[in-house]
Amino acid sequence: MSIVAYFLIQTLRETFYQNAFDKNYEFISLEEDGIVDTVQVFHGVKINTFVQNEEKPSAIILELNDEKEAKLKGHKVNPAIEGMQAYSAAVSYKRMKNIESGKEQFIVGLQTSPEKEDGSEATYTTYSINENGIVKKSHFTTETKSKLETQWIRGISEETHGYYTDLPYQDGAKGSLLFLSLIGVLLIISGFWVSKSIIAQQKEAAA
Repeated sequence: MSIVAYFLIQTLRETFYQNAFDKNYEFISLEEDGIVDTVQVFHGVKINTFVQNEEKPSAIILELNDEKEAKLKGHKVNPAIEGMQAYSAAVSYKRMKNIESGKEQFIVGLQTSPEKEDGSEATYTTYSINENGIVKKSHFTTETKSKLETQWIRGISEETHGYYTDLPYQDGAKGSLLFLSLIGVLLIISGFWVSKSIIAQQKEAAA
């Protein structure tokens, strides 16, 4: 029963959290003709992602204002795809606006170590650029991420990570919740029936 309640409560918390975020922030599309260009300029800061083929294996390079900021290895890149879609397994660009204040940020999200088959955590780095052109860098994992960082890394890997739980974003999540809820109801009914039986037996023994 405790396990059922835990997943249900975490899912409700995730739903309320996501709804609150969507009311306070919006993401502005960077697509032009269906493509997000690898070179972007946000309030004087130039962002560029490309592949350095001189190395074997090749590496993904992130540059800020033409200065090398990060080098990523071990990620697959599809050269046949134009724009940032080719780097979707490792890098994402996002332009985010605070609806209340109207202020915008440009976010570059990197998965700095690919998730491994042994289940070890992937690590992430984000660069947030504000309207003054100031860049802030942060490092985290799926366990140490903040609420905003949760949003910033979405779209990098095939899986969508939540802040409280990943369950609502997984395939078959609704069926799982329904199944867990059904188990919870059955456990409550069983517990009530057992308690009622015990009380009846105690009354008979007392008589």
